[in-house]
Amino acid sequence: MDSSVGKDVRISHIFHASGNAFIVALDHGILMGPIQGIENIEESVGNIVKGNPDAIQVTPPVAKLLKHNFLGKSSPSLVVRLDSSNLWRKTPEPKQGYYSDIFSVKDAVKLDADAIVTYLLLGFDDDSQEKDNIKILSNISKEAADYGIPLIIEPLPVTGDDYGKNSNNAEIIKLGARMSCELGADLLKLDYTGDTNTFSDIVNSSFVPCLVRGGPKTETMEDTLKIISDSLDSGAKGIVFGRNVWQSDNTTKTTSTLSKLVHGEIDISQALDSL
Repeated sequence: MDSSVGKDVRISHIFHASGNAFIVALDHGILMGPIQGIENIEESVGNIVKGNPDAIQVTPPVAKLLKHNFLGKSSPSLVVRLDSSNLWRKTPEPKQGYYSDIFSVKDAVKLDADAIVTYLLLGFDDDSQEKDNIKILSNISKEAADYGIPLIIEPLPVTGDDYGKNSNNAEIIKLGARMSCELGADLLKLDYTGDTNTFSDIVNSSFVPCLVRGGPKTETMEDTLKIISDSLDSGAKGIVFGRNVWQSDNTTKTTSTLSKLVHGEIDISQALDSL
């Protein structure tokens, strides 16, 4: 049986009729604990679902806890995080940092997830950690193909104490994007470079659809909206945002407004006015 049919069906569940997708990521607890905005994960997800995102990204245990949010035809799709790292954690501060798979593709299939997401971390102090990361992703990619479930790979630079400094480095993003494609990603989750020309080049050199990640909380909502607008103009097919949604003043309104912007129902000025 051709498992690619299953991948196509699941991808179609995530993407809106506009051809774009808006995924809200709430899997930060496994990385950083119950940070502001997701202390009460059930309340956070409930408020976001009211804003009609296309998909919610969580870990399997959270998906089980909040399964009622994914039932019914009008419910958001489920995207499941399979891996983790301590590189984002402040206390206790990591000595070198690690990457590990913690859940399996089968775990996601049991939850009827429409996609899985994993990291590709580039620039460890010890090259063997990057090798191990790639080996894990290779195995996940093969298993995802067997089950017909789309794989989203999220390439990120890691540079020890300077983590985050190069998150919008176009050269690193371009490298990670292409490596992720070659590893078998069906979708990419990328940092926006801050420049439409360099990001367009990355999108054009990738051979799967690119989604833009929100990353750290922006200083203003105008900054958030500009990232979305510019990245879509550069060829991105949607966004995967977390903190810029659930650390906003009104998560339901923010979710609804960003969804309309991503799907071309409003422009950036109308989005700003509504917020």
